[in-house]
Amino acid sequence: MNLLRRLCFVVRATRAGQGEALDRAFADLQPRSSLAQAPTRRYQAWMPAQAWKNAVSILNVEPPVAKWAAICSGSKGLVSVVKLAKTPSDRFEVLFYQTESTAELVAFLKGAGPIAYDPWRDTKAAMALSGAGLSLVQFRCSVANMSASMEAARQWVCEGQLIHSGDAVLTKHVLHVVDKRSPSSSLHTYHYPSRYPGQRIDGALALMMAVGLALKEGQP
Repeated sequence: MNLLRRLCFVVRATRAGQGEALDRAFADLQPRSSLAQAPTRRYQAWMPAQAWKNAVSILNVEPPVAKWAAICSGSKGLVSVVKLAKTPSDRFEVLFYQTESTAELVAFLKGAGPIAYDPWRDTKAAMALSGAGLSLVQFRCSVANMSASMEAARQWVCEGQLIHSGDAVLTKHVLHVVDKRSPSSSLHTYHYPSRYPGQRIDGALALMMAVGLALKEGQP
């Protein structure tokens, strides 16, 4: 399915259809190891599954008042992309896309606002986007950058301030994330995203990076 058809599908999708896609994603999320069945105290799931499911919604068609984006390169040349938009009603909307094609990547991100990328992993994709005239911002996936982003994204979802279209791939990536918190003896708790072997979290990292850009611009 080409980019235009995929975007049209997202815009026209019904709540029932989104629910079915999300249910399939949840059904596929079976524990892959004893670690997944009994995570340690320091490695708890980042996103409450029910809160993420409740955040599925038809996305707004009104022009956003602010927008950001982020990319995260994964295996086999796949690049996960998140576009984050703030609506006139002060909600945040997430649109996800994944592709190996530079042309599709450029088309999806055109007009998306500043695009976050990690120079440690996204240099190739970033160079291609920069060559196409898009605006990119370095966002290293360090503890200092990711901790606040993780907390904010989780809070926005749980409070109903962030909604998404119910993409099954993004759902898997979000629910695969575990939170590597700093020891409880620290004066301040820091958060960092991790995963169990064999799982992908590229889309979730892109989401956190986009949220990080919004935070740096002083958005609520």
